[in-house]
Amino acid sequence: MTDELRAHLHFTMRGSYPLRLADLLFCTGTVRYVEYGYLSPVDLAFGSATRRARAFAQRVAEDGVERAIEAAERVATQPYGGVDGIDVSEGGLFTRPKVVVRVANGSDTAVRVHGEFDADAFVEALETTVEPHGVPVRRRDGLGLARLVPGARSP
Repeated sequence: MTDELRAHLHFTMRGSYPLRLADLLFCTGTVRYVEYGYLSPVDLAFGSATRRARAFAQRVAEDGVERAIEAAERVATQPYGGVDGIDVSEGGLFTRPKVVVRVANGSDTAVRVHGEFDADAFVEALETTVEPHGVPVRRRDGLGLARLVPGARSP
């Protein structure tokens, strides 16, 4: 059985400095956290992040997940059996939308969404993807903070 892409959370960032450009790929059996670039303030000022994010999304669409992630700097794959839940925060006046994948053992994966984001459509696609695995999807208000487990490695 293939692990087909069902929902693609595009153009997200993680970290503080340097920022890491990443996407979350929700497939039929796993979620993949894919980092494909580090960003400096110069990258952000001149739109490099947007161009790189579009190029990665286009590669996923044209070549498929497996080929696209070959060029990634870092990939972490989490089967849904190890996911406790997924929180979606729409952001607010001073915050960006945020998605947190809560895992049973280890640190959560949290990303801030910098691209266009339709929370309703994303949550609907996500729920149909993870429902067979018993993973709850929760909409949250506020900052969408992630848990850090001492000694755990983040993806």
